[in-house]
Amino acid sequence: MTRVPRSRTVRLAAYASAIALTAAMGTGCGAQEATPSSSTDQKATSPGEARASEPAQRVLNTPLLEAALPNQFTVPTDFDQPRDRRAWDNYDTTICQSERWPDSWCAQAIAFGRAGFTNLEDQELSIRLISFGDAATATRLFQGEGTPDEVGENPPGDQIDGFEIEAPDELSWRGKGITVRQGAVVAKIEYTWEPGTAIPSDRLMSLADMVVQRIQQAQAGKPPTASAR
Repeated sequence: MTRVPRSRTVRLAAYASAIALTAAMGTGCGAQEATPSSSTDQKATSPGEARASEPAQRVLNTPLLEAALPNQFTVPTDFDQPRDRRAWDNYDTTICQSERWPDSWCAQAIAFGRAGFTNLEDQELSIRLISFGDAATATRLFQGEGTPDEVGENPPGDQIDGFEIEAPDELSWRGKGITVRQGAVVAKIEYTWEPGTAIPSDRLMSLADMVVQRIQQAQAGKPPTASAR
């Protein structure tokens, strides 16, 4: 066996110790540098620190807009006779104009629809919806016909306006209406009745609240289920 001189053995041992010390120092520095990064990751994922953005509202095309229209199971029981309930694509502005929407609205609408109800005696209800590509367009086109105090405090919707439905003579039916915008959809609710009919004081506002909720549900991708019963 070849012997290694003692002096060389000492030098080798010292060299090995130096390498081990250098490696240990390098490992320590790496661990210290990793700590802040780990802390940052924990902070970013800790509850309450990072909030997911709210999902964008759906644009209501024809099927979604039709689903948002009230049906005979969601209007007050007074209206036991439903009339036509449907929606149209805006491929022909003539249909939109026949639904009494302004020309400027029909030129920019995606879809529109209506639902009607009656009791065949002394009350009728008409609800019309029109959908646009974004809320900015609906906001710009929204028009009020009445005064702000006609809808009370904390009314539903993003924009709302109440108005009287004028009767041509004393024997004609009376009526009130509400125009309300929710996001990119505008609804027009018209409620008429024969003179002398007892009408609940909150009827029109409860109808407006129901319509707004159904629009919101459809915009959130949920089945519209809100009811005024």
